[in-house]
Amino acid sequence: IGKLGDAFRLDTDAGEIVAGKLVIASGGLSIPKIGATDFAYRIARQFGLKVIEPRPALVPLTFDDDAWEPFVPLAGVALPVDIETGEKKGRGYFREDLLFTHRGLSGPAVLQISSFWQPGTALRLNLLPEIDVAQALIGNKGAIKKNLGNHLAQWLPARLAEDWLVANEFKPDARVADMTDKQLRRLGESLNRWNITPNGSEGYRKAEVTRGGVDTRELSQQSMMAAGVQGLYFIGEAVDVTGWLGGYNFQWAWASGMAAGLAL
Repeated sequence: IGKLGDAFRLDTDAGEIVAGKLVIASGGLSIPKIGATDFAYRIARQFGLKVIEPRPALVPLTFDDDAWEPFVPLAGVALPVDIETGEKKGRGYFREDLLFTHRGLSGPAVLQISSFWQPGTALRLNLLPEIDVAQALIGNKGAIKKNLGNHLAQWLPARLAEDWLVANEFKPDARVADMTDKQLRRLGESLNRWNITPNGSEGYRKAEVTRGGVDTRELSQQSMMAAGVQGLYFIGEAVDVTGWLGGYNFQWAWASGMAAGLAL
């Protein structure tokens, strides 16, 4: 693509095309098997526009093999959790369903938080957001007749309850009444405040969207036209706008496309 006076000249497989206005709607890098490329970013940089570094978003997160080994048997287990990462303006928080996989964590909770997660930082999860586990166990210790595994299975999927206890060095067949308050506080801490640091994500291959792209400050909010490049527009996932799950990214693509279309 080049400039020809006030127009744009495109060299294509079908020959040369000259157009007075050009809309870049080629998306981001997510799901390369359907043809995703960095075309939009290359065009933006060619015309001197700032591009926010792209990275996968709404994507499952992965962990070191050794660190994740105790949780591999939990693949397929799902439950509602609180999940958060970051601090202050960079903080993300959601209450969504979490899914354990063979390689890490997925499900709506992790897809949502992946857009806020920064490499090297921890995720903070509450696996029982409606229950203060330590308080519930200590306060009723004398009245609990079930063993620890069976009692936790009232609150958690049974497979998760047993494997979680083993991974945290508790005996599933231990009697709650025989456990010290210190032990029960440590168990409660592990369930209500589980901190774990991903080593990466499943990448663009599994990412639903691309975070980053053409800096919104380079574009008109009304028309999506690039500042300083008359007739050049960027819309949709090519732009640094990333929404939550639930159709928000589709809505952005349609709305930005409509704004550009009305301005042509």
